Amino acid sequence: MSRRRAKLLAYAALSWPPHAIGYVLVPILVSRLGVRHGWKHSRPGPLNLTGLPFLLAGVGLIAWAIGSHYRAGPDEVQFRVAPNYLATNGAYGFTRNPLYLGGGSLWAGWAVLLGSVPIAVAGTALFGLLDAVGVPFEERMLENRFGDVYTTYRNRVPRWVSLRP
Repeated sequence: MSRRRAKLLAYAALSWPPHAIGYVLVPILVSRLGVRHGWKHSRPGPLNLTGLPFLLAGVGLIAWAIGSHYRAGPDEVQFRVAPNYLATNGAYGFTRNPLYLGGGSLWAGWAVLLGSVPIAVAGTALFGLLDAVGVPFEERMLENRFGDVYTTYRNRVPRWVSLRP
């Protein structure tokens, strides 16, 4: 088996399960802690359906980020928590945290679609903690590992998104 094929199989098998658990299974389980506002006869109401674009955007951004990682990574398969390469293009040229941004969009989408206050509260707490603690920790780690290359990237690409052209 070629290195590229092994890499593709590894990404296909390992990249989606943590996101499926954290951004689909957990919010659905959290939704069981409260009532579903806006639902009638076990179906979402019209306002609940406005959560669907958030869900689609989140899935799309996560898929784009995984693809961006795949293209940026070396051809040999590496099983590391912290990669030894820096993805700076694709989704990572739009935001430094496309996986978290996509995950936040999914949590928001589930909260609206399921009419769930517990999902909204838990998602806000989770992503507030990530913004205050997790992302700064990762940024320090990346700066220590990649030095000026990361600093240049950080100055070019916003942490979340930029509203400036």
